[in-house]
Amino acid sequence: MDALRSPLTVPTARRRVARGLLALALLFHLSLLASWRLGFWNPFTFDSVATQGHRGWDFFALYQAGHNVLTGVSAYESANHAVEVVVPRYTPFRYLPVSAYTVGVVLNALPPLWAFRLWVLVSEALLLGCAALSWWVAPDRRRGAVMAAMWLCFTPYYLELYLGQFNVVQTALVLLMMVAVAEGPLLPVPRPRVLRRWRRGERGGRDALFGGAWVASLLWKQNTGLFVPLLLRQRRWRLLGVAALVVLVTSGPYFALQPGALQAFLGNLSSGAPAPNLGNLGVRQFLYSLVSALTPGLSPDVHLWLQRAWVALVVGINLALTLRDRRPPTLLHLCLWTSSYLLIYHHVWEHHYLLALPVLVMFYRCNGSPGVLMLWALLAVWTPYVLIDPRGMAGVHAPMRWTPLSPPLLDVLYHGSKALPAVALWAYVVSTILRRPRTEAP
Repeated sequence: MDALRSPLTVPTARRRVARGLLALALLFHLSLLASWRLGFWNPFTFDSVATQGHRGWDFFALYQAGHNVLTGVSAYESANHAVEVVVPRYTPFRYLPVSAYTVGVVLNALPPLWAFRLWVLVSEALLLGCAALSWWVAPDRRRGAVMAAMWLCFTPYYLELYLGQFNVVQTALVLLMMVAVAEGPLLPVPRPRVLRRWRRGERGGRDALFGGAWVASLLWKQNTGLFVPLLLRQRRWRLLGVAALVVLVTSGPYFALQPGALQAFLGNLSSGAPAPNLGNLGVRQFLYSLVSALTPGLSPDVHLWLQRAWVALVVGINLALTLRDRRPPTLLHLCLWTSSYLLIYHHVWEHHYLLALPVLVMFYRCNGSPGVLMLWALLAVWTPYVLIDPRGMAGVHAPMRWTPLSPPLLDVLYHGSKALPAVALWAYVVSTILRRPRTEAP
């Protein structure tokens, strides 16, 4: 009798476990929201310690840029003597000007602190929307519960809220692109009526969703420009032309009317010589830490050329994989180029790892692999910073940000806490592409 019941009880038990994990993830997520106000998670991240609990640095950059536009000053101007400062703190504005003269200007209708609170609500709504969409497109409810939990229990999101960053918008757009090109039925069980109608729209709706999300992401944060080689290989000339025209129309006149604005924007793409930085948790910073530990005293120029070689290697592998197939599978190559951003960009802060979530979630949707969950867990957990600086010295000793940890092995381990899982995720995507026959239809 027990043997007859076991095939039915095992799936039920798995569903209960998945729902239990989802409930725990929701509780942890609520703790992140509570800490945004109370600060009890602040000791676990370098940025929240170094800024002494003062929130909103990155958000106020957008707000101040919008105010600059309203007062006729360049959105990229950050010298306090040259602008009318209306925010308590801010960093320089780094993106294309369209977000400054649209979103930034609209936010100026509210006082800075209330605008920041509104932005946190928008960010939370977007993250919950990503979790809900992941649940909807899952092949079954058990996997959907796990996919939703992956969004809710992800510690880099805490810094997204704390700093008022913009990655959750970009992450949501990348997820929409991936959902639009995903193979198989996206909605296998009854879902909201509007989504069922969209599913019946088939190819046209998917193409419109993908194209609209990609163009919007280019205007918001330009890292999805990494998808251009894939679109060139797929001969998506119309989409590429529309994107180029939209970027030109929305940015060209502003750059022409504001002297120095274009140079300021392009300056963000220049890395300069690498140097110690506890806030930078990207792969390139990890390589700098590793090489510095193995060969102390290496000149900055040698470090710079080693990093350029690393970028060329990663981009070269990506291009080779994209060009090897006449019809490269779109979803896999979106995952490839998205994950490689964490490997090749010179400034990758902890909140940037939100961009790994669409890759992890869509891979888990496809194969339900425990290996994917392991990679997610390594990226989702806190860094060991609280063990390195338990007294919060970075908040009172500013030079600590630019001082390597001692001994050098500790510095390597700290920077590798996010960088090594990011490399493993990229390698996982590469191996998946290599195992796929070239002649297989996308």
